[in-house]
Amino acid sequence: MPMADAQPRTMLIPVETLNREFDGKLLLALLAAERGWRAIIGGRTIMNENMPLLPKSVYMAKAMRSTARKLFAELEGLGHRIVAFDEESLVRISDEMFLKRLEGRTLRHVRMLFAWGEDNSEMWQRSPAYEGTPITCTGNPRVDLLRPDLRGYYAPEIESIRRRYGEFALLNSNFAIVNHFIPNRTRFKVAEWVAEHDRARLRSGIVGHKQALFDAFIQAIPEIARTVAPNNLVIRPHPSESAEPWIEAAAGLPNVHVVHEGSVVPWLAAAKVLLQNGCTSAVEAAVIGTPSLAYRPVVSPENDIVLPNSLSTECFDLPTLLARLREVWTAGGAGLDEAQRRILEHHITGTTGTLCGERILDTIDSQWSLLDYAPRRDVAGWIKGTINHQRRWLPIRLRRLFSLRKKKDEYLKYKFPGISDAYISERVERFASVLGRFEGLRARRLSRDVYEIVPGANR
Repeated sequence: MPMADAQPRTMLIPVETLNREFDGKLLLALLAAERGWRAIIGGRTIMNENMPLLPKSVYMAKAMRSTARKLFAELEGLGHRIVAFDEESLVRISDEMFLKRLEGRTLRHVRMLFAWGEDNSEMWQRSPAYEGTPITCTGNPRVDLLRPDLRGYYAPEIESIRRRYGEFALLNSNFAIVNHFIPNRTRFKVAEWVAEHDRARLRSGIVGHKQALFDAFIQAIPEIARTVAPNNLVIRPHPSESAEPWIEAAAGLPNVHVVHEGSVVPWLAAAKVLLQNGCTSAVEAAVIGTPSLAYRPVVSPENDIVLPNSLSTECFDLPTLLARLREVWTAGGAGLDEAQRRILEHHITGTTGTLCGERILDTIDSQWSLLDYAPRRDVAGWIKGTINHQRRWLPIRLRRLFSLRKKKDEYLKYKFPGISDAYISERVERFASVLGRFEGLRARRLSRDVYEIVPGANR
């Protein structure tokens, strides 16, 4: 990656999970470039690994859990200013569990917080680690892709999905904690300050509950398949999950397909009904207008994820789930009732009116002084930050050299398989066509999987 000259008002927008985050963040990058920002978007790992070579920026972090502390300190040392939303703060097991992932040493590096909605804002403010960082309810860039005025963006995918699968039920899973892509890995993280006995209690509770739900979903696949036949059942594993158990459950069932490709949004828009338990896709379905059934054969007040289930029709046993499925197929699904609409409005900002990406940029503009941002690098600070950066990344590079993190790298590549010039250019053109703006903006490649949005005719 070539050394880039420092530019005023540069924004770095890292993407961890391509299918989940990229389109919304690309729209944010286009909106920023339209306002004169130098907007750079790309794979999170490669951007973070090459951070000393990137211009001083406003860094758009996707989360600020305790595990980001070293990264954030390093970014500040290199002269970057951190603003953040949190991809996981909308749909969470419980406030207790979520807040135990936060610590003051990480949050102190963040200059502005962008909340999904009022609920997210209120929850952050209850954290013992919260020290007054300004919070604005902007919504998340992912919300913009759910709105009717951007529905045309996914029209090619929706049409293709319907051609392949006709009318289908979509089952979205959310069991990475017990079915992780990396074998024998339990995805459970809390901050260092959490006492060991508390850590063990929380881990035991959520792992046991998720395992029971996972087993129940796997066992239900044949009955669900028979209920929707001759129509199809599409199973879409979570981005961090192994697909193998789902493939095994689908074996011998000709109308069941395990698929993980593209954004979930066109799949939700194309589906007749969504089946899930505690999955963010139920919130997305509520905005889109696709009916959702929450299968809840095991209930745990401490470990259930409330929001997605509250926006769905809840089914507490398999016969009820199958009966509701048949009703959807014959009579269609009911929309949200008034109570559910109020819940959605409390949790999500930006489903109408100004785009979430615009709200984020408006907030940065109006609170610019909080960033203490200057375009020129402090050379001495940059050298010190680069040394600290190399110390952190050298062990990772050595483990990679000796193939000691092969499965980890496979996992990262699974979540972000890469982008090409043609891929990003086609998506820029789609946004320009659907929104009638961004004329003259194009994506220019800086390095593998890292692009800058620049003026100039698309090529």
